[in-house]
Amino acid sequence: MITAEVIKELNSSDLNFVSGPLSAVASKVLPPEQCDSESLVFVSKPDQLALALKAQAPIIVAHKSLTVPTDSKAAFFTAGSVQLGMAAILPLFDGKMNRFNQTTKIHPTAIVHETAHLGKNVGLGPYVVIGEHAKIGDGATIGAHTVVESHAEIGDHTLLHPHVFVGSHCVLGSHCEIHPHTTIGSDGFAFAMQKDGTQKKIPQIGRVVIGNNVELGANCAIDRAALTETRIGNGTKMDNFCHIAHNVIIGENNVMAAKFSIAGSSKIGNNCMFGGEVAISDHITVGDRIVIAGRGAVTYNLTEPGQYGGYPLEPLRDALKTLTNKTHLTRLRKDVARVVKHLGLKDE
Repeated sequence: MITAEVIKELNSSDLNFVSGPLSAVASKVLPPEQCDSESLVFVSKPDQLALALKAQAPIIVAHKSLTVPTDSKAAFFTAGSVQLGMAAILPLFDGKMNRFNQTTKIHPTAIVHETAHLGKNVGLGPYVVIGEHAKIGDGATIGAHTVVESHAEIGDHTLLHPHVFVGSHCVLGSHCEIHPHTTIGSDGFAFAMQKDGTQKKIPQIGRVVIGNNVELGANCAIDRAALTETRIGNGTKMDNFCHIAHNVIIGENNVMAAKFSIAGSSKIGNNCMFGGEVAISDHITVGDRIVIAGRGAVTYNLTEPGQYGGYPLEPLRDALKTLTNKTHLTRLRKDVARVVKHLGLKDE
């Protein structure tokens, strides 16, 4: 249960307390269509505000463009961005860490090598394996069946969900969150063809280095470098099923939607956004502040900030026109065939 006073005391720059009792209490957060007299509600449209008022929601966070009623008993906050308001408030209701509660911080089935270093207040779930000379930072939480191999480093307050794999010598920064079944430090894909047509594996002896405040979704695969480092910069966020190949360098504060993939030795700058199923070819450079729409394919270097889409890749406005035009190709082909027949022309 959260009071309006607790929210006000967050002192968030994304929230502004407007009016109402600071003693107002909300026990849950629901959308306007489902809210009740115990709900905190976020509203961005007048009809949503009307629903929240009708349900007598005790705490309402409204977009700053809405007119807040003066006769309501609700505690009102306003936000320039409802999403940023959610980012500020929802951690108060997030019981995620309760999933990792257990009688002891270090579960008795966890296996920790005698040379490994565990910081203060580290939590290890059932059947966790920590390899030799691995370092686990203060306040880190590692879920059940997760493996941290030898010489790997996990930063302070980083959360590894169950069934995560962190390969030998890989490094994760502080305040990261890695979701289930993600692999960090799998071998890069490198083979040499022999004269008889068979493939001979090229060992991948590099590592993965991940910065601070990075979040990787479930079922991601981050390949170790062939010789040096695969890198992911501070603040970058990835959705589920993303693949980062060997030697890739990704800058800071990038966002990748599900099934994003990037081939080996490519580079991404800072503050970019990639839609679902975007693919980047190998040895490609993508600059700063670039947006690629879903299913776009990058096969040449991009240096100019802007929005792009499609395959072949075009500026987004042109890509949308191309996509629209494709829906008319069958009709145009039939029309051309009728014209050719009417004119008595034959294919040469």
